[in-house]
Amino acid sequence: MPPGETQMLRRIGLVLLVGVSVAACRPRPAVYVPPPGVDVVHYDVTLDLQPETLYLNGRARLEVRHPDTLTQLPLALRGLEVDTVRVDERIVPVRLADGRLLVSLPGGQARSRVEVVYRGESDEGVYAGEHEGQRIVYSDAWPDRVRGWLPGVHHPSDPATFELTLTVPRGHEAVATGVPVGVDTLGDGLRYRWRLGAPAPTYSYAFAVSDFAVTTTTLGDTLPVRYYLLAPDSAEAAELRRTPEVLTYFSERLGPYPFAQYATVQVPFAWGGMENASASFLNADLFGTGRAEETQVHEIAHQWFGTHVVLADWRDLWLSEGMATYLTTLFYEHADGLDAARARWVEMARLSEDDLASLTELVPRGPVDPNTYFSWVPYRRGGCVLHLLRRRLGDDAFFAALRRAYQTYRGRPLSTEAFRVLLEQESGRDLTGVFDVWVYRRELPVLRTQWRPQRDRLTWQVEGDERTLLGLPVLLEIVQDGRTHLVPLTEGGVTLPGDTPPRVRPVGIMLRVE
Repeated sequence: MPPGETQMLRRIGLVLLVGVSVAACRPRPAVYVPPPGVDVVHYDVTLDLQPETLYLNGRARLEVRHPDTLTQLPLALRGLEVDTVRVDERIVPVRLADGRLLVSLPGGQARSRVEVVYRGESDEGVYAGEHEGQRIVYSDAWPDRVRGWLPGVHHPSDPATFELTLTVPRGHEAVATGVPVGVDTLGDGLRYRWRLGAPAPTYSYAFAVSDFAVTTTTLGDTLPVRYYLLAPDSAEAAELRRTPEVLTYFSERLGPYPFAQYATVQVPFAWGGMENASASFLNADLFGTGRAEETQVHEIAHQWFGTHVVLADWRDLWLSEGMATYLTTLFYEHADGLDAARARWVEMARLSEDDLASLTELVPRGPVDPNTYFSWVPYRRGGCVLHLLRRRLGDDAFFAALRRAYQTYRGRPLSTEAFRVLLEQESGRDLTGVFDVWVYRRELPVLRTQWRPQRDRLTWQVEGDERTLLGLPVLLEIVQDGRTHLVPLTEGGVTLPGDTPPRVRPVGIMLRVE
């Protein structure tokens, strides 16, 4: 999902007995945390969808690894009726407990095949909207709304491969996560099939149904790149023309692209974008505003971090959103030059009064609810920490560490502490102090400035950074009378012959300027 400055305002805000639906007004279940040792390896999902009513009939087959002592598997599902649940082809009882569908397991085995058959009109996760008169039905899974159409282990630490078979009436076209593997004509319907061969979190599973204008190109000899745009904006694919360049840059910088295609789908939802695995969704209103490309770059960056290297916990959200925010600036540094990147680093580090009022630590010490933790903090504060780490380690060690993180944790959960250890191993530096100040502490260090107009002199000093910025090649952007100066933080002062008090902004390092 894109950083706050380039996105629309995002919406922030069961389990069932067989044959009993859950009312939409039921209180929101607690954040789903999977039992220790549970690992869904694969989802095979079949949905029959009525786009006019959003009514669906579904069947989900899950391949699950788990401790052989586990006798109940909790699955999150909301707003639908469950007809039957089978484990290894045998119908099993389920019961309602703490907002979860508790599936009975036989015990004594470490792997189960679970099948859930369900139906109804979901109260979340599947939506209908319009863009300039064109109707579109789409799913929106983040952070756990996927439970509105898929029973599962909906936590970012449990990525899985995915197959979807989606049947819709004739006259509708569909696109979804994964590579399209076939379309069948069934009387008055069309049955689409997709397969995602690399694991991804369930919040990145998605589908959309409308009448799309599809543009296809190929990166290299094998990677299809497709744009599914709505008819009113069918000519706007040109805004995304650098998509192959973005994919190439991140592949060379981080490691091979993890999926077998990349698609962009235009939908009228509330986010700026969503990093669905191999098929990012972009807000329909972005096109024609000049913001579509930057959002696209952000969502592509997620395909490496967030969608394939996944989060160990929601408290590690900065490793997804902060990483995508900073990687976006790196693409522009590569493609458009250092000045383009610096402009983004300045904005990334900018703090408004509202930002200061809502400031939190980057990584909370305890568990978090992603619906309430979602803010500018994991995006921009996270991106600034990565810029600081780059300055601390130097480009060679920093980028080697990112490549190693991707190679080591692709398809696996990455925690903040594991990332710190990996950075230390790659660079040979102790980063405990850096993480204590910049990641785990709520308050930011202060850049205290003093302007002496009678001497044409601006001076500054940093307080509260515990010497973590000492000697680092950090720049300040100083603007006075329409002129911009870039001055090293280490200078401590600069002569500015003008009467207007200068405005001081750190470049890529988040400091409270006073």
